[in-house]
Amino acid sequence: MAFCKFCGKEIADGAVCDCQASQAPVNNNPAVTEETSAQTATAQKDPLKTLVAAVIALLVFIFIFVFIFNSIGARGVARKYAKKVFSKHGGKAVYSLRLSDDVYKDLKGDELDDMIDDFNDGMEDFLEDTKVKVKSVKKTGKLSNKELKGAEYLFAKNNSKYDKDLEADDFKAKKGYEFKLTYKIKDKDSGDKETSRDKICVVKFKGEGWKVLVTDADTLKSYGEKADKNKDKDSDSAINIEDLFG
Repeated sequence: MAFCKFCGKEIADGAVCDCQASQAPVNNNPAVTEETSAQTATAQKDPLKTLVAAVIALLVFIFIFVFIFNSIGARGVARKYAKKVFSKHGGKAVYSLRLSDDVYKDLKGDELDDMIDDFNDGMEDFLEDTKVKVKSVKKTGKLSNKELKGAEYLFAKNNSKYDKDLEADDFKAKKGYEFKLTYKIKDKDSGDKETSRDKICVVKFKGEGWKVLVTDADTLKSYGEKADKNKDKDSDSAINIEDLFG
């Protein structure tokens, strides 16, 4: 009996092995032939290693895809807000997501610094006795046109606290989604645990990008309906934010 010089398989004397390397055209370069033979033999002897490598590569790809998917767009903003709103140093991120870019820039200085410091100090006090962990951030639905109209008025109201000249017409909501945030809360002293749930809406405004409104879709819808009623009363004039919200 003889053995195949390529894969090492036992064959009859004078016979040609049926392995791929034996069927390939003869290479006159001994070094190349020997290298090819070694690679073929290794691949055939270690199929498990090849499979493991493929699985690892797939898992890495899935991990990267999930990370990117959860870090961009409305979902990424919702996850960022959920994390930062219960952080000792989350004030800057929270205000940048809640306020218009122009209002945020105009507030830069002592006023904004004081707002951020007050937020961080209050959260630091809260977290001394309480541990908060984000359990999940789930998209619960896409905002309707009526809800987007309500988002424009609520966003204008939130920003008009710092700029009295702002009106709902200054903001154009292009699209948005409602998210449900679920937190695990633990009292550090007693060890008591509870689950807390909240809803936010993440809306993309023209020229602003994605912003956070701390409310649910139903509330935005009611604002949108009220805005339409006010507009029907006097179609020639802009809707006053104070008339809408009281």
